Amino acid sequence: MKKTTTIIKALAFTLSVGFAPFVLVNAQEKKTELSVKDLPRISTSSAMGNFYASFNGQNIPTDFLITNLKKWLGTDSNHTFELVTAKTDELGIKHSVFQHYYKNVKVADELILVHEKDGKVTYVNGELTPDINLAIQQPLTKTEVENIVNADLRISDVTFADFGQVITKVYAGKGVDLHSVSQIDALSLKTLQGYMYYIDNGTKQIVKKSEKIHRHNITPVINNISTGKPAAGITSVVSPFLDTSSTSATYYKGNQQITVDSYNGAFRLKDNARNVHTLDGTGWDGSGSAASGLSGTINEYTNSTANYTAAATKPAAEVHWAMEKAHDYYVSRHNRNSYDGSGSIIRNYYNINFNRNATTGAGQTPIDGTNAAAIDQQGIVAMVYGSGLYQGQSGYFGPIVGIDVAGHEYSHLMVSRTANLTYEAESGALNESFADIFGTAIEFYSNVNPNWTIAEGIPNAGLGATYFRNMANPNAGANQIGGQQPDTYQGTNWASTAPPYTQTNDHGGVHKNSGVGNYWFYLLSQGGSGTNDNGTAFNVTGITIQKAEKIAFRTLTTYLTANSGYINAYDQSKQAAIDLYGANSNELQQVENAWCAVGLGNCAKLLAVDETIKSDLQNIKIYPNPASNGQFTIESTLKGSADYEIYDLSGKLIKSAEKLEKGINRVNGSGIQAGVYLIKINADGNVISKKIVVK
Repeated sequence: MKKTTTIIKALAFTLSVGFAPFVLVNAQEKKTELSVKDLPRISTSSAMGNFYASFNGQNIPTDFLITNLKKWLGTDSNHTFELVTAKTDELGIKHSVFQHYYKNVKVADELILVHEKDGKVTYVNGELTPDINLAIQQPLTKTEVENIVNADLRISDVTFADFGQVITKVYAGKGVDLHSVSQIDALSLKTLQGYMYYIDNGTKQIVKKSEKIHRHNITPVINNISTGKPAAGITSVVSPFLDTSSTSATYYKGNQQITVDSYNGAFRLKDNARNVHTLDGTGWDGSGSAASGLSGTINEYTNSTANYTAAATKPAAEVHWAMEKAHDYYVSRHNRNSYDGSGSIIRNYYNINFNRNATTGAGQTPIDGTNAAAIDQQGIVAMVYGSGLYQGQSGYFGPIVGIDVAGHEYSHLMVSRTANLTYEAESGALNESFADIFGTAIEFYSNVNPNWTIAEGIPNAGLGATYFRNMANPNAGANQIGGQQPDTYQGTNWASTAPPYTQTNDHGGVHKNSGVGNYWFYLLSQGGSGTNDNGTAFNVTGITIQKAEKIAFRTLTTYLTANSGYINAYDQSKQAAIDLYGANSNELQQVENAWCAVGLGNCAKLLAVDETIKSDLQNIKIYPNPASNGQFTIESTLKGSADYEIYDLSGKLIKSAEKLEKGINRVNGSGIQAGVYLIKINADGNVISKKIVVK
């Protein structure tokens, strides 16, 4: 049974964060001097239900919003919201996360994020479908679901977990289908396949199959596996072994300081203080467990002295060093201890065979070492790295152990434990982009010849490439390994994000389209000027990578949700900058300018304008929002010369400039298709953009 919605209605939401955990929130009316009309309007940005409402300067108490929740949101008694977590950050802002239920069934991915300070709401965002009209079907049995999954995978070693009933959203190109489904987590370590399956309870058909071990095809013979939805994790253990300082030889970065520990009269690659353990994965047999990680003939790397200097151990020493630096980076820059924030163990395995079931003409199992991976499923958390060989052939790649590659894969674990961005289309591109952003930030933190290319030195120059991707110039990557990316949203090299999502189409361009986020981060850090693929001139003043990484981290971990796309990253990164640096800060200005450079929003100039004009621009009202059939009103207090234009989110001009009069301006946008648009208002060379939803 399914229901189709074409575009989510404008909605508004906030919740009290003073409730005890796991209490269902059911708001009731309460008399107050405030009115629901005083609450800020909601901006919606996708059919998946992504929304936000800014309460900055509104002075709205949280309990007032709770009291008026039903009226503001427009939901009925079938909808409830359960508090999942509530915590206060170092800025004194409290963040509460609520799970949406319809008729007591969880709506997958629909989280409401409420942000407040001193009892007043500052911002609300998340995902919500307010108009569900879906029959909840009789659940399938676990045996029925396992049989359906086994028939789809056609392999024998699948393990299952997380069986349950949810309502899931499936993007169908223009609208969203809602299904009453049975979900189950399916994992095969031997074939390195992992998915969350969603099976319609009425039709018994697979309606969605979300990959949790994400494969990256660099060439037809190269895979790069990263993470999916969070699993249980492994807690820290206290080791009796003595940590010892070591100067060891790495493969790409020369001699580096690492920590090893004493073990049976020798020294092994284990750092007990950081909880980092590096092992030899050559004998992995395709099995593993949450308690021990990967299993089989897994050996310790040992050395008679603390210093690892042999050529054979250089890749493993680099992995160990990279993970120590990754650990220190997240602790030092973001106060996050390990990928999950709880100090859990980081297990690394070098020389893993990623193609266990493939055979050569002679029937021998080849080594496919052209991968790096972060596995986080069913309690198994492991970082795994290949040797660079493919089917016994040398010369294509060096060992896949560079610090930015290792930092990239490790950062996927962090992404999965925070926003948990769905690995498809734009949310998947953001997943990949944040992994590149923080992998690069870790390399800069190491301060050992840092740069803006990803995996420099790993590809052989004979492939026509010396790196995988270029954050400073995404267009410049090598086509031979799929490295040519867009630097403008929906611009040159942009990959289609249309469903269905499979490995064949890179799950809707998750690796290709990550170039947009990468270039945004580069410009925000370093600055730059030019003209993008939309013909828009831009000029960004860099704010340093240290400030840019703080904004990126807060955007990801505080404001984004599973189905966030680029427009949500645009919206939420601005709020992150406001939290960190203020509403009138240069940092916020450059966040806006960097997004304009990659084709989202406009290059604002508000920081340099006359304060009267600035105030008048900010007080322009646009209503109703959403607008029906493109008909809406712009109410202006501007006294001088002004005009307005309408753009879609790709930067394409939809309506040419028209004069904006003081007072009421009726806009006839008939013929404009349903969607989200930007209204660019120009007053004597000073520009502001406002968003409108057309339904």
